[in-house]
Amino acid sequence: MKMITLISRMAGSLQPHELWHIRSAQVLVVSAACLVMLAACQRREEDLLPVSVPDQSVPDQSVRQRTQSDAGGPGGDVTAPQAELGGDERGNKAEDAAPTSPRGQQVSVAGSNERSVGQLREAALQALGSGQEDLAFECARQAMRLEPDNPQVVFLLAMVLGDRHRYAEAIQMLQELSVREPTTLLPALGQTAEWMVESGRYDEAELQFRTILQEVPDALMVHHRLGQLLLQTGRRTEAALHFDFLSQFGELDHEELRSLLIRSQAFPGDDGVTRFDPLNNLAMCRQELADGKSDQVVKAIVDAGDTNSAAEQALLIRLLAEQGKFGDARELLDEIEMAQAGADGWYAKGCLALNDAEPKVAVACFCQTLLLDQTDLDAYRMLSRALELADEPEIAKAVTARAVLVGETRRLGAKIVGDQAKNLELIQQLAQSLMKLNRPMEALGWQTIALVHAVEASAITDVQAQATFEAIGRQREQLVKSGQHRINPEFVLCGLGAEVLDPIAKKSAD
Repeated sequence: MKMITLISRMAGSLQPHELWHIRSAQVLVVSAACLVMLAACQRREEDLLPVSVPDQSVPDQSVRQRTQSDAGGPGGDVTAPQAELGGDERGNKAEDAAPTSPRGQQVSVAGSNERSVGQLREAALQALGSGQEDLAFECARQAMRLEPDNPQVVFLLAMVLGDRHRYAEAIQMLQELSVREPTTLLPALGQTAEWMVESGRYDEAELQFRTILQEVPDALMVHHRLGQLLLQTGRRTEAALHFDFLSQFGELDHEELRSLLIRSQAFPGDDGVTRFDPLNNLAMCRQELADGKSDQVVKAIVDAGDTNSAAEQALLIRLLAEQGKFGDARELLDEIEMAQAGADGWYAKGCLALNDAEPKVAVACFCQTLLLDQTDLDAYRMLSRALELADEPEIAKAVTARAVLVGETRRLGAKIVGDQAKNLELIQQLAQSLMKLNRPMEALGWQTIALVHAVEASAITDVQAQATFEAIGRQREQLVKSGQHRINPEFVLCGLGAEVLDPIAKKSAD
């Protein structure tokens, strides 16, 4: 109750996005999203913001199960795309049978013939929010009969079909609607992208999220969803770019913030613990690697052969280099472009350079790794070793000290999960360590998380929380205005300048 009171009092001084991380009720998300979309269709505005996401507080286990069984969608629920529903037949083709209640009783919409389209839409939205799928379907179907060409009604019926896991039909309806009504394009892209994720069409979903961001670069909810999708498909450093952007607005929740503590890898034991369960082979490999199953990961990627993505190939090369299989690693590395190799590829290249007694090249490669992932603890350790061999002992010591501090944040992050997710002492220690690492936006994010938990535990008063929350907001705003929220490459590399990368360019030229 105190949390609700605090939120209510803060609402007058906060922007909507600053409260998003504490809103998780599905009824609010679905209803608000639908209303915004439908109103947008009516206004014909050109700068529509894509909205609508599923409840982020509960992991969707069905998606995980479908992926592991290599299913293309929810078993048996996705039907082949149907032709556009036209005239009085719209809705009838979506009416497989008379809707029934959870107890098997037929559902009727009392006085539906006398209801206006607006009343039917409102009833459908309320039914969706309360989990009455059959009633929502009946209301939407009746509205479709009355006004089959109304974009709001078409959008509503598509949402109801999506809620019933009839994704192919729902996607086709919105795609056709966006062709007829261009102002619905961005909301349609956002909603259909969600359904594509649900049905395992991850590449298509990513493309649609990116299309929205090309039109609306600061669409925060899309950054959330794209970042989460990239994280769950193993492209963690790419996901971090979106989460870093969101950190400017205080937009990250506990699990998104935690993922920034270990960007190209995963925390041990996280599988099934957070809502970001692996959705594909790459993500599963990263999780199993974190759990100490490196041999199994190597075998899985090798067995996949030509079906591997560039990221999976780069991960394999890194593992081979770490195991001292330099010949195999070199052969595979020659077949991949470094632009696609990411942090894993540069790390492997650094290991090969050390084996070739080229410490300066190794230094450059490990620096490149850290510029892509400043949480790569092994890269810091290898960089220190390379600097020692390059006769730079003082910088090597600084890098070793940095590795200790990075390791501390990862140690704390590994603990702040499950029953310890609300441990205020651990969270405060983590925020302090992040400040030492010149990562203030993450630190402020964790301070906000700690504030929420402190209110829940009655550790501080509402007035104190209000003042602290506003102070955090001001500090965040000042950092963004000054540009100090951005990563400082020289700081990440412990004082090494841009010229440290020169050996890479020289070796490439040779």
